[in-house]
Amino acid sequence: MKKNINLIEKYIEFIFAQKNLAKNTVASYENDLSEFAKFIGNIDFLDLNVSEFKKYVSYLSKNFSPSSHSRKLSSVKNFFLYLYDLKLVNNTPIDFIDFPKLPKKIPKFLSESEVNNLIKKSYEDKSFKGLRTTLLIEILYATGIRVSELVGISLGDISDNYSSIVIRGKGGGQRIVPLFGKVKTVLKRYLGFLNQLKRPTKSLFLFPSNSKFGHITRNRFFQILKNLGKEIHLDLNRISPHVLRHSFASHLLSRGVDLRIIQESLGHKDISTTQIYTHIQSSKLRKILEKRTYIDDEIKKFKKLG
Repeated sequence: MKKNINLIEKYIEFIFAQKNLAKNTVASYENDLSEFAKFIGNIDFLDLNVSEFKKYVSYLSKNFSPSSHSRKLSSVKNFFLYLYDLKLVNNTPIDFIDFPKLPKKIPKFLSESEVNNLIKKSYEDKSFKGLRTTLLIEILYATGIRVSELVGISLGDISDNYSSIVIRGKGGGQRIVPLFGKVKTVLKRYLGFLNQLKRPTKSLFLFPSNSKFGHITRNRFFQILKNLGKEIHLDLNRISPHVLRHSFASHLLSRGVDLRIIQESLGHKDISTTQIYTHIQSSKLRKILEKRTYIDDEIKKFKKLG
């Protein structure tokens, strides 16, 4: 229905201009609302009732995971709050719909030795692309920045002495993350290599490519990591840029680094988001204690035999 599509377009324009959201977030809203419009068909958004929403909730619960279900429902809810603020609807029927309960997921992460093996393997490729892979992994594991922030680093974001990078995060926010030791050395070597390459046009990105964005894409980096993980026999379900980000946070926390310092590097606005990594440490401690208890029980058995 054209009227519904027009309302979605106006809403997307509104959140893009007023909410200062990341492009990926805006695109996610647009996809979710387009899917909702397709499901509703020829019914006017302004005439929807609770029963229509319940049909959509039933559709989501049957076809999507609880997290995707919740996200899509949230997109629709925010859209109808926008319509309510404009006085286009008298109420928001979605207020009467229950969101699915989401299990609290503990992030996947690699051990320090697994990350070190991954980095070590990347050093074996002496080509420019090999050096690029090494730098991508070294920066990610040294800073914990998001993969979208990593691939989009501009040359102008790097400090003159290579000791820090300006990260342009979600919603246009900026933060400075420090670089130390080995990462700085690799970065200097990579930039020297990059300057030697003869290119028709000078790219402004640290990781230039022929993609439509002008830099290496998130998906390409994900593929590179998978291939590298496969070479060292890592479980491929446990390897991704996001897992390396989680590993960075988990390893720092296990070494006693303050949670707020980790929060700042990750770019979390709320400390509660960063606190999920304390659950990782609790889980690890629980496993250690369970193992210790098992060993103690076995020792007691041997003592009885003696």
